[in-house]
Amino acid sequence: MLPASYRHWQDAARRLLEPLAALMQPGRADLPIAGAPSDHDAQADRLESFARPLVLAAFWLQSVPRPEDAALREKTAAWFRAGLALGTDPTSPHYWGPDASYHQHHVEMGLMAIGLQLAPRDLWEPLPAATKAQVVRWFATCRGGGIVNNNHLFMSVHILEFLRTLGAAHRTDAAVVTAHLNQLETMHRGGGWFEDGINQAYDHYNAYAFHFYGLMWAHLHGATDAKRAQRWRDWARLFVADYAHFFAASGEHPAFGRSITYRFNGLNVFGLALAENCTDLAPGLLRRLCTRNLDFFLARPIYTAQGALASGFTDVFPKIIEPYSAPASPYWAAKGFTPLLLPPEHAFWTEPEQPLPAERGFVRVMPAPGLVTRSTPDGEVEILNAGSMVGNTQLRYGAWKWSKLSYRTGVHFTYAFPEISNVSCDSALTQQLDDDRVFGRHSTVAVELDADHLGYSWNMGFKTGQVNTSVETFVFWRAGWLLHVHCYEARQPVVLRLGGFALPLTQVEPALRAGLNPAGSTGSTLAFFSPDNRGTVLQLLAGTATPDWDQRLDDATERRHVAAPYHVTPVFTTPRHSGAGVLVALSWSGSDRTEGDAWVIVTAAAGEWTLAHPKLGGWIVRHWSLPAFT
Repeated sequence: MLPASYRHWQDAARRLLEPLAALMQPGRADLPIAGAPSDHDAQADRLESFARPLVLAAFWLQSVPRPEDAALREKTAAWFRAGLALGTDPTSPHYWGPDASYHQHHVEMGLMAIGLQLAPRDLWEPLPAATKAQVVRWFATCRGGGIVNNNHLFMSVHILEFLRTLGAAHRTDAAVVTAHLNQLETMHRGGGWFEDGINQAYDHYNAYAFHFYGLMWAHLHGATDAKRAQRWRDWARLFVADYAHFFAASGEHPAFGRSITYRFNGLNVFGLALAENCTDLAPGLLRRLCTRNLDFFLARPIYTAQGALASGFTDVFPKIIEPYSAPASPYWAAKGFTPLLLPPEHAFWTEPEQPLPAERGFVRVMPAPGLVTRSTPDGEVEILNAGSMVGNTQLRYGAWKWSKLSYRTGVHFTYAFPEISNVSCDSALTQQLDDDRVFGRHSTVAVELDADHLGYSWNMGFKTGQVNTSVETFVFWRAGWLLHVHCYEARQPVVLRLGGFALPLTQVEPALRAGLNPAGSTGSTLAFFSPDNRGTVLQLLAGTATPDWDQRLDDATERRHVAAPYHVTPVFTTPRHSGAGVLVALSWSGSDRTEGDAWVIVTAAAGEWTLAHPKLGGWIVRHWSLPAFT
């Protein structure tokens, strides 16, 4: 009998496939998933609607067959096989067209090559010889094409390796595979962390892409280069030890970086690390982590009227996707089903569960990406980012996806529209110029990383107009609180805004709609609690600024919060000024009202402050950035 945990994952994959099977039309090589098109082209979106569900199907089809699944298995496999024949036939009206330089097809073809190798019994072997030859010719259109210098280099690796296994290699393929793997390895920055090429970011793409494709290459083709395969396994071992600290007690992970609509995609690294025997973490811990994350998302309202996965994070929110996303893009989450590569007798399915790091409490310093993750007393997890940024050529994705003080589960953050010319103010310091342009952080250098604080050097500005405000930020933490110190020098007149956590709200709060001051707010402290006792607090300790709110409390304005239709963010705004200054504040979010009470400054000498709190007690903070005041 299959373990209940194994069946649970099989059932989850099946439930995601069932609405897709209802969309499978005979004589088609795409799925009519509803949604807005990408900025690629219609052919790319068509192929994506085939390739990403194919990978979901592959993980499910290669798992242990069950009698109750027989009809759906046959229907699903047969439709994908027929679609392969149609989509790769240049004479068919359903032809996907060839790969081309820098085309999205390259990404989807790499994913398809993996899927066909995972479930060959159902997806590849039954194809007639002539169809196989046709598919091979289509995959071969990838040869020699231009590829974006980031994780996309993996795609040609997987396509060409697939062709090699079929006896269809070209004599130059091995050199290309070696060159692309060598280039990808230059992006390793230590500790298993990769900087994503031109994106210059460290974020969930380390799991989404680098370790998925790297470990999958080792899994499928590592025997051809054992030393390289072991290198990728060793990097994965280090990364998994860090990445396990990105998940809250609930299983939720912080929205951070781009493509957060891929949701539980990041789980793939845990299943692959176990499959490749390259993690020291207990299988029972990893099953608890993976299952909680999977269930967290699948239990949320994340589905379209068709039953397909919708764009969004914890609900349906199409506006948060990047321009490259298409209606089928959320199905990159299919990668999260790598645990189904593990046989039912594997310890992952049978060992007793163990508590997650967030259930025990932790602080994890990650020097290579310049990140610190930590848990809060209520089991949430927070990413504090000193080192990850977005490249200058990628600002169209919204720099604030990487540049906030904190990315915390249960709270997350707000977007800014349009991305390329706006910045959201929550959990951040931003500036507004006289011409109304708004700037935040997009480049950064980590200067201090420790178990109780971090620091980074950055700039609010841009080359156009020579906008320049230098900032050194230092962040300290205690329970659900952050103490942040911003030492700046504005070289042009600016208005600065310092924002606290953006509390997500599922419904309108009448008190704020009526313009009433939320409970607990004073001149130097802004506090708001929702009816279910979740709160956000911002307490200004040093600097001249007036209190304000950034809020969406009805449908008169556009939704901006990742996790809910409405939000409330406490903000302090400075007068227009230039020159050097310091802003110091305490920000908090959580569900314990007493922990959200304001702090009292006992002493504030230069470099050493003593704070007192009615619940948390005393807090002595020593750092050269702290100003003296009475």
